[in-house]
Amino acid sequence: MKLRRFALPSRPNARDTNPCTTAQRRRWPTTTAPSTSTAPPTPPGWNVSPANSPTCRGKEWWRVRSAPHLVVVDTDGGLDDALALLFLARHPAVRLLGVGSVHGNVPAPAAAANALRVLELAGDDHTPVALGADAPLKQDVHFRHPDDPLGHLVGPPTRQPAGESAAEQLVRLTRAHPGEVSVLALGPMTNLAHALDVDPDLPRLLRAVVAMGGVFTGPGNITEHAESNVHHDPDAAARICTAGFDLTLVGLDVTRQVTPTTSWLRALAADHSMPWAAYAQLLADTPREQRPPLPLHDPLAAAVLLEPALVTCRSGVVHVDTTQDNTRGRTRRDEEATAGPAARAAVTVDVPASLRLLLSGLLAGQ
Repeated sequence: MKLRRFALPSRPNARDTNPCTTAQRRRWPTTTAPSTSTAPPTPPGWNVSPANSPTCRGKEWWRVRSAPHLVVVDTDGGLDDALALLFLARHPAVRLLGVGSVHGNVPAPAAAANALRVLELAGDDHTPVALGADAPLKQDVHFRHPDDPLGHLVGPPTRQPAGESAAEQLVRLTRAHPGEVSVLALGPMTNLAHALDVDPDLPRLLRAVVAMGGVFTGPGNITEHAESNVHHDPDAAARICTAGFDLTLVGLDVTRQVTPTTSWLRALAADHSMPWAAYAQLLADTPREQRPPLPLHDPLAAAVLLEPALVTCRSGVVHVDTTQDNTRGRTRRDEEATAGPAARAAVTVDVPASLRLLLSGLLAGQ
């Protein structure tokens, strides 16, 4: 399959006050790509190996960036987590350094097993998966899908989790690659909070954190006020939102808008190496008005990690409600606040571009 062109974010040297703009990002010109017989001028930081180089995997050399995006994924083991992880595992511009499991959709051990199995399905038998937090910081644990539907779908893995915790793994990898590692948080932020306890310099050492979490307009998806990832550990989310990370929240405001089209589902169903192919085909054959809502929450966050220009953002100090009343887990953005670290919240999304990027990554190499 012909490799599609991807726009890759450059590595920032300082905190970007508006990283959802693209003026300072390296991107391929929007003109028609050259034919394989004529290579374009080499952009800075890109590989100039010949087309038969192993780095290029047989593709045009100008399609492959020489410095991969280093990513650590934190996952709570749901089906949309699986699509996000597969997207990154197959994407040619990504180097997965590690995966951590956390409570949320399922218990942390089940989330680790699911991540290992998805990596195996992607042909990745080396990326370590570490067990993470099995409970929130200050409240009882609650599982969104305790029957573990993904585990039943993909089956058990052949590998075992790594010997260190998810927090220890994140700190180790970040210290080994200071300023280069991005974290994709797809569940509660408990592991990030524990990692911050281990190394208070983590906000300075990490390149960026993109978290699927929060809702700033409209209702929540677990209570009237709260999005589920934040609600499963509001105390951890409150710490991370004010710790000084280069943080982007991809919340329900945008993820609810990104739902698969019939053609998208048919393309996904054509990948028979994945155990959800038959389910995708069943959904594609279901009339759209009878199809259940299928927002691509975690996959969109993964896409935004690689291509921030898919969304526009508003910056401000993000407050997470940690009270014990019915607003617990509510997220609010204060754009007028002058004290405290600011975070970004996605407010609009380019839906067609998001679906194209996701499908290209999910089917890369197929």
